[in-house]
Amino acid sequence: MSIKEKRPFPVPAEVVMRSALFTLANLNAKLQVYNEETGVIVATVSKWMGMQKEEVVVKVRRFEQTSILELEAPDPEKLRQLLNQISAYITDGAGRVQADATIQWVDITRQRENAARRQQLVDRARAILPGATSSETLPAVVDDQGNAIVPVDDEDQDVTHMPIPDNPGVLVKNYQDKVIELKVDPLVFADRTPYLETCQACAATVLRGSKYCGSCGRPLTLEAVQPELRNAANTAARSSLRAGLIAITAAMIPFLLLVLPQAFGADATLSFLEKLDQSMTPIRLALSALVGILPAVAFGYWAISQSQQAAWYQNLNALFDDPGRASATAGRILGWIAVYMSVAWVLLILVVLLVK
Repeated sequence: MSIKEKRPFPVPAEVVMRSALFTLANLNAKLQVYNEETGVIVATVSKWMGMQKEEVVVKVRRFEQTSILELEAPDPEKLRQLLNQISAYITDGAGRVQADATIQWVDITRQRENAARRQQLVDRARAILPGATSSETLPAVVDDQGNAIVPVDDEDQDVTHMPIPDNPGVLVKNYQDKVIELKVDPLVFADRTPYLETCQACAATVLRGSKYCGSCGRPLTLEAVQPELRNAANTAARSSLRAGLIAITAAMIPFLLLVLPQAFGADATLSFLEKLDQSMTPIRLALSALVGILPAVAFGYWAISQSQQAAWYQNLNALFDDPGRASATAGRILGWIAVYMSVAWVLLILVVLLVK
Protein backbone atom coordinates (compact mmCIF):
# COMPACT_ATOMS: atom_id res chain seq x y z
CA MET A 1 0.00 0.00 0.00
CA SER A 2 1.51 3.30 -1.11
CA ILE A 3 1.60 6.46 1.01
CA LYS A 4 0.86 9.88 -0.48
CA GLU A 5 1.94 13.25 0.86
CA LYS A 6 1.84 16.88 -0.32
CA ARG A 7 4.37 19.56 0.54
CA PRO A 8 4.46 23.23 -0.51
CA PHE A 9 7.89 24.69 -1.33
CA PRO A 10 8.74 28.41 -1.62
CA VAL A 11 11.05 27.73 -4.59
CA PRO A 12 10.49 27.23 -8.35
CA ALA A 13 9.31 23.86 -9.61
CA GLU A 14 12.60 23.24 -11.44
CA VAL A 15 14.47 23.21 -8.13
CA VAL A 16 12.02 20.72 -6.61
CA MET A 17 12.13 18.49 -9.69
CA ARG A 18 15.90 18.22 -9.76
CA SER A 19 16.12 17.82 -6.00
CA ALA A 20 13.70 14.90 -6.24
CA LEU A 21 15.69 13.45 -9.17
CA PHE A 22 18.99 13.62 -7.29
CA THR A 23 17.33 12.19 -4.18
CA LEU A 24 16.12 9.16 -6.14
CA ALA A 25 19.59 8.79 -7.66
CA ASN A 26 21.10 8.82 -4.20
CA LEU A 27 18.76 5.94 -3.27
CA ASN A 28 19.97 3.92 -6.30
CA ALA A 29 16.52 4.10 -7.89
CA LYS A 30 16.00 3.24 -11.56
CA LEU A 31 14.52 6.19 -13.43
CA GLN A 32 11.51 5.33 -15.60
CA VAL A 33 10.09 8.75 -16.51
CA TYR A 34 11.45 12.26 -16.02
CA ASN A 35 9.66 15.22 -17.59
CA GLU A 36 10.21 18.74 -16.27
CA GLU A 37 7.47 20.20 -18.51
CA THR A 38 4.72 18.05 -17.00
CA GLY A 39 6.45 17.78 -13.62
CA VAL A 40 6.32 13.98 -13.39
CA ILE A 41 8.97 11.56 -12.16
CA VAL A 42 8.50 7.80 -11.94
CA ALA A 43 11.27 5.63 -10.51
CA THR A 44 11.73 2.08 -9.28
CA VAL A 45 13.27 1.49 -5.87
CA SER A 46 14.72 -1.88 -4.91
CA LYS A 47 13.86 -3.51 -1.61
CA TRP A 48 14.96 -6.65 0.20
CA MET A 49 18.36 -6.90 -1.50
CA GLY A 50 16.92 -6.14 -4.92
CA MET A 51 14.35 -8.94 -4.93
CA GLN A 52 11.37 -6.60 -4.59
CA LYS A 53 10.70 -3.57 -6.79
CA GLU A 54 8.52 -0.66 -5.71
CA GLU A 55 7.45 2.45 -7.55
CA VAL A 56 7.95 6.05 -6.44
CA VAL A 57 5.88 8.73 -8.17
CA VAL A 58 6.70 12.42 -7.93
CA LYS A 59 4.47 15.21 -9.25
CA VAL A 60 5.38 18.88 -9.05
CA ARG A 61 2.85 21.66 -9.68
CA ARG A 62 4.10 25.09 -10.74
CA PHE A 63 2.90 28.35 -9.19
CA GLU A 64 5.25 31.09 -10.46
CA GLN A 65 8.10 31.11 -7.91
CA THR A 66 6.51 28.47 -5.67
CA SER A 67 5.51 24.87 -6.19
CA ILE A 68 3.69 21.93 -4.59
CA LEU A 69 5.26 18.49 -4.38
CA GLU A 70 3.02 15.40 -4.50
CA LEU A 71 4.99 12.34 -3.46
CA GLU A 72 3.83 8.73 -3.53
CA ALA A 73 6.11 6.22 -1.79
CA PRO A 74 5.75 2.53 -0.92
CA ASP A 75 5.99 2.98 2.87
CA PRO A 76 6.12 5.78 5.47
CA GLU A 77 9.83 5.27 6.16
CA LYS A 78 10.74 5.71 2.50
CA LEU A 79 8.44 8.73 2.26
CA ARG A 80 10.12 10.37 5.24
CA GLN A 81 13.55 9.65 3.80
CA LEU A 82 12.65 11.20 0.46
CA LEU A 83 11.14 14.33 2.01
CA ASN A 84 14.13 14.88 4.27
CA GLN A 85 16.60 14.55 1.41
CA ILE A 86 14.61 16.79 -0.95
CA SER A 87 14.33 19.50 1.69
CA ALA A 88 18.06 19.24 2.42
CA TYR A 89 18.95 19.67 -1.27
CA ILE A 90 16.61 22.65 -1.62
CA THR A 91 17.94 24.49 1.43
CA ASP A 92 21.65 23.56 1.43
CA GLY A 93 22.09 23.80 -2.34
CA ALA A 94 24.95 22.57 -4.48
CA GLY A 95 27.26 21.86 -1.55
CA ARG A 96 25.01 19.11 -0.21
CA VAL A 97 24.34 17.65 -3.66
CA GLN A 98 28.05 17.72 -4.56
CA ALA A 99 28.96 15.89 -1.37
CA ASP A 100 26.46 13.08 -2.04
CA ALA A 101 27.59 12.86 -5.66
CA THR A 102 31.19 12.44 -4.53
CA ILE A 103 30.11 9.62 -2.24
CA GLN A 104 28.50 7.91 -5.25
CA TRP A 105 31.77 8.06 -7.18
CA VAL A 106 33.72 6.79 -4.19
CA ASP A 107 31.36 3.82 -3.89
CA ILE A 108 31.77 2.98 -7.58
CA THR A 109 35.55 3.19 -7.28
CA ARG A 110 35.47 0.87 -4.30
CA GLN A 111 33.23 -1.59 -6.16
CA ARG A 112 35.58 -1.56 -9.15
CA GLU A 113 38.59 -2.21 -6.95
CA ASN A 114 36.82 -5.16 -5.32
CA ALA A 115 35.84 -6.49 -8.75
CA ALA A 116 39.44 -6.14 -9.93
CA ARG A 117 40.65 -8.17 -6.96
CA ARG A 118 38.13 -10.89 -7.69
CA GLN A 119 39.22 -10.90 -11.32
CA GLN A 120 42.85 -11.33 -10.27
CA LEU A 121 41.90 -14.33 -8.16
CA VAL A 122 40.02 -15.82 -11.11
CA ASP A 123 43.01 -15.24 -13.40
CA ARG A 124 45.28 -17.01 -10.94
CA ALA A 125 42.86 -19.90 -10.77
CA ARG A 126 42.79 -20.08 -14.57
CA ALA A 127 46.59 -20.16 -14.62
CA ILE A 128 46.68 -23.01 -12.12
CA LEU A 129 43.84 -24.95 -13.77
CA PRO A 130 44.25 -24.89 -17.57
CA GLY A 131 41.00 -24.97 -19.47
CA ALA A 132 38.98 -23.24 -16.75
CA THR A 133 36.84 -20.32 -17.85
CA SER A 134 35.80 -17.31 -15.91
CA SER A 135 32.28 -15.97 -15.80
CA GLU A 136 33.39 -12.86 -13.96
CA THR A 137 32.57 -9.68 -15.86
CA LEU A 138 33.89 -6.29 -15.11
CA PRO A 139 31.42 -3.60 -14.05
CA ALA A 140 30.55 -0.63 -16.15
CA VAL A 141 32.74 2.46 -16.11
CA VAL A 142 32.26 6.07 -17.02
CA ASP A 143 33.49 7.08 -20.46
CA ASP A 144 35.91 9.91 -21.12
CA GLN A 145 33.16 12.48 -21.58
CA GLY A 146 31.47 11.50 -18.34
CA ASN A 147 28.06 11.06 -19.96
CA ALA A 148 27.31 7.38 -19.68
CA ILE A 149 28.73 4.18 -18.28
CA VAL A 150 29.83 1.60 -20.81
CA PRO A 151 31.24 -1.90 -20.31
CA VAL A 152 34.99 -2.41 -20.55
CA ASP A 153 36.66 -5.73 -21.37
CA ASP A 154 40.06 -4.54 -22.64
CA GLU A 155 42.70 -6.44 -20.73
CA ASP A 156 45.29 -3.68 -21.23
CA GLN A 157 43.14 -1.02 -19.53
CA ASP A 158 43.77 -0.35 -15.83
CA VAL A 159 40.43 -0.79 -14.09
CA THR A 160 41.66 -0.79 -10.54
CA HIS A 161 41.75 3.01 -10.28
CA MET A 162 39.10 5.34 -11.61
CA PRO A 163 39.91 8.95 -10.74
CA ILE A 164 37.11 11.02 -9.25
CA PRO A 165 36.59 14.26 -11.23
CA ASP A 166 37.02 17.62 -9.55
CA ASN A 167 33.35 18.46 -10.09
CA PRO A 168 31.57 15.09 -10.02
CA GLY A 169 28.00 14.90 -11.23
CA VAL A 170 25.14 12.86 -9.85
CA LEU A 171 24.92 9.34 -11.28
CA VAL A 172 21.38 8.43 -12.32
CA LYS A 173 20.35 5.01 -13.63
CA ASN A 174 17.76 5.07 -16.43
CA TYR A 175 15.29 2.39 -17.53
CA GLN A 176 17.94 0.84 -19.82
CA ASP A 177 20.20 0.17 -16.81
CA LYS A 178 22.66 2.79 -18.06
CA VAL A 179 24.11 5.25 -15.59
CA ILE A 180 24.12 8.88 -16.70
CA GLU A 181 26.13 11.62 -15.07
CA LEU A 182 24.16 14.80 -14.48
CA LYS A 183 26.09 17.93 -13.63
CA VAL A 184 24.93 20.11 -10.75
CA ASP A 185 23.82 23.58 -11.82
CA PRO A 186 24.97 26.05 -9.13
CA LEU A 187 22.32 28.56 -10.20
CA VAL A 188 19.51 26.07 -9.57
CA PHE A 189 21.05 24.67 -6.38
CA ALA A 190 21.93 27.90 -4.65
CA ASP A 191 22.50 28.08 -0.91
CA ARG A 192 19.09 29.03 0.51
CA THR A 193 19.84 28.48 4.18
CA PRO A 194 19.83 32.27 4.94
CA TYR A 195 16.08 32.41 4.29
CA LEU A 196 14.89 28.77 4.29
CA GLU A 197 14.88 26.10 6.99
CA THR A 198 13.57 22.56 7.35
CA CYS A 199 10.94 21.57 9.91
CA GLN A 200 12.37 18.80 12.08
CA ALA A 201 8.92 17.31 12.64
CA CYS A 202 7.63 16.82 9.08
CA ALA A 203 10.64 17.74 6.85
CA ALA A 204 8.77 20.63 5.24
CA THR A 205 10.71 23.63 3.89
CA VAL A 206 9.55 26.92 5.40
CA LEU A 207 10.73 30.51 5.41
CA ARG A 208 13.27 31.20 8.14
CA GLY A 209 11.73 33.24 10.92
CA SER A 210 8.29 31.65 10.66
CA LYS A 211 6.78 30.95 14.06
CA TYR A 212 4.95 27.81 12.96
CA CYS A 213 5.41 25.19 10.26
CA GLY A 214 2.84 25.63 7.51
CA SER A 215 2.60 21.86 7.00
CA CYS A 216 2.30 20.32 10.47
CA GLY A 217 1.74 23.42 12.63
CA ARG A 218 4.69 22.73 14.95
CA PRO A 219 6.32 25.79 16.58
CA LEU A 220 9.64 26.79 15.05
CA THR A 221 10.72 29.71 17.25
CA LEU A 222 10.87 30.45 20.98
CA GLU A 223 8.28 33.20 20.61
CA ALA A 224 5.80 30.64 19.32
CA VAL A 225 6.01 28.41 22.39
CA GLN A 226 6.22 31.13 25.04
CA PRO A 227 2.44 31.51 25.58
CA GLU A 228 1.99 27.77 26.08
CA LEU A 229 4.97 27.54 28.42
CA ARG A 230 3.81 30.53 30.45
CA ASN A 231 0.32 29.09 30.82
CA ALA A 232 1.74 25.71 31.88
CA ALA A 233 4.04 27.34 34.45
CA ASN A 234 1.24 29.48 35.89
CA THR A 235 -1.15 26.52 36.04
CA ALA A 236 1.35 24.33 37.87
CA ALA A 237 2.21 27.17 40.29
CA ARG A 238 -1.45 27.83 41.12
CA SER A 239 -2.06 24.11 41.64
CA SER A 240 0.93 23.94 43.99
CA LEU A 241 -0.30 26.88 46.09
CA ARG A 242 -3.86 25.55 46.22
CA ALA A 243 -2.71 22.08 47.27
CA GLY A 244 -0.40 23.58 49.91
CA LEU A 245 -3.23 25.55 51.47
CA ILE A 246 -5.49 22.49 51.56
CA ALA A 247 -2.68 20.44 53.11
CA ILE A 248 -2.08 23.01 55.88
CA THR A 249 -5.80 23.18 56.60
CA ALA A 250 -6.02 19.39 56.83
CA ALA A 251 -2.96 19.27 59.09
CA MET A 252 -4.77 21.57 61.58
CA ILE A 253 -7.76 19.22 61.97
CA PRO A 254 -6.07 16.92 64.55
CA PHE A 255 -5.40 20.03 66.68
CA LEU A 256 -9.09 20.97 66.53
CA LEU A 257 -10.23 17.46 67.43
CA LEU A 258 -7.63 16.36 69.98
CA VAL A 259 -6.07 19.41 71.63
CA LEU A 260 -8.56 22.24 71.46
CA PRO A 261 -11.44 20.45 73.30
CA GLN A 262 -9.15 19.82 76.30
CA ALA A 263 -7.87 23.38 76.43
CA PHE A 264 -11.14 24.57 78.01
CA GLY A 265 -12.91 22.84 80.86
CA ALA A 266 -10.32 20.17 81.55
CA ASP A 267 -8.82 19.50 84.96
CA ALA A 268 -5.94 21.91 85.46
CA THR A 269 -4.04 19.42 87.57
CA LEU A 270 -3.60 17.04 84.63
CA SER A 271 -0.54 17.19 82.39
CA PHE A 272 -0.68 17.82 78.67
CA LEU A 273 -0.22 14.14 77.82
CA GLU A 274 -2.95 13.13 80.27
CA LYS A 275 -5.35 15.69 78.78
CA LEU A 276 -4.49 14.46 75.29
CA ASP A 277 -5.02 10.89 76.41
CA GLN A 278 -8.53 11.71 77.61
CA SER A 279 -9.45 13.36 74.31
CA MET A 280 -8.10 10.52 72.15
CA THR A 281 -11.30 8.58 71.74
CA PRO A 282 -11.57 6.06 68.84
CA ILE A 283 -13.95 8.33 66.93
CA ARG A 284 -11.66 11.36 67.24
CA LEU A 285 -8.59 9.33 66.26
CA ALA A 286 -10.37 7.99 63.17
CA LEU A 287 -11.54 11.46 62.13
CA SER A 288 -8.07 12.91 62.72
CA ALA A 289 -6.49 10.25 60.51
CA LEU A 290 -9.06 10.20 57.72
CA VAL A 291 -9.89 13.91 57.54
CA GLY A 292 -6.63 15.41 58.76
CA ILE A 293 -3.38 13.44 58.58
CA LEU A 294 -3.89 11.43 55.37
CA PRO A 295 -5.23 14.37 53.28
CA ALA A 296 -2.44 16.59 54.62
CA VAL A 297 0.23 14.14 53.46
CA ALA A 298 -1.45 13.57 50.07
CA PHE A 299 -2.01 17.25 49.28
CA GLY A 300 1.40 18.15 50.68
CA TYR A 301 3.19 15.85 48.26
CA TRP A 302 0.96 17.05 45.44
CA ALA A 303 1.92 20.67 46.23
CA ILE A 304 5.60 19.72 46.15
CA SER A 305 5.20 17.87 42.86
CA GLN A 306 3.38 20.76 41.19
CA SER A 307 6.00 23.18 42.45
CA GLN A 308 8.73 21.08 40.83
CA GLN A 309 6.73 20.98 37.60
CA ALA A 310 6.40 24.76 37.60
CA ALA A 311 10.14 25.11 38.28
CA TRP A 312 10.88 22.89 35.27
CA TYR A 313 8.95 25.26 33.00
CA GLN A 314 10.45 28.35 34.62
CA ASN A 315 14.02 27.11 34.10
CA LEU A 316 13.58 26.70 30.32
CA ASN A 317 15.56 29.13 28.19
CA ALA A 318 12.43 29.83 26.13
CA LEU A 319 10.97 31.88 29.00
CA PHE A 320 12.42 35.31 29.60
CA ASP A 321 10.76 35.77 33.02
CA ASP A 322 9.60 33.63 35.97
CA PRO A 323 5.80 33.32 35.75
CA GLY A 324 4.28 31.97 38.97
CA ARG A 325 7.58 31.48 40.80
CA ALA A 326 6.31 33.06 44.05
CA SER A 327 3.17 30.91 44.08
CA ALA A 328 5.19 27.76 43.36
CA THR A 329 7.64 28.56 46.17
CA ALA A 330 4.82 29.20 48.64
CA GLY A 331 3.07 25.99 47.63
CA ARG A 332 6.27 23.96 48.08
CA ILE A 333 6.89 25.43 51.55
CA LEU A 334 3.31 24.84 52.67
CA GLY A 335 3.46 21.29 51.34
CA TRP A 336 6.58 20.43 53.33
CA ILE A 337 5.15 22.06 56.47
CA ALA A 338 1.97 19.98 56.12
CA VAL A 339 3.96 16.77 55.67
CA TYR A 340 6.15 17.47 58.72
CA MET A 341 3.09 18.41 60.81
CA SER A 342 1.40 15.13 59.85
CA VAL A 343 4.49 13.16 60.85
CA ALA A 344 4.62 15.07 64.15
CA TRP A 345 0.96 14.25 64.89
CA VAL A 346 1.58 10.56 64.25
CA LEU A 347 4.59 10.52 66.56
CA LEU A 348 2.68 12.41 69.27
CA ILE A 349 -0.24 9.98 69.14
CA LEU A 350 2.13 7.02 69.37
CA VAL A 351 3.90 8.53 72.38
CA VAL A 352 0.58 9.09 74.17
CA LEU A 353 -0.56 5.55 73.49
CA LEU A 354 2.74 4.08 74.69
CA VAL A 355 2.78 6.18 77.88
CA LYS A 356 -0.74 5.16 78.62
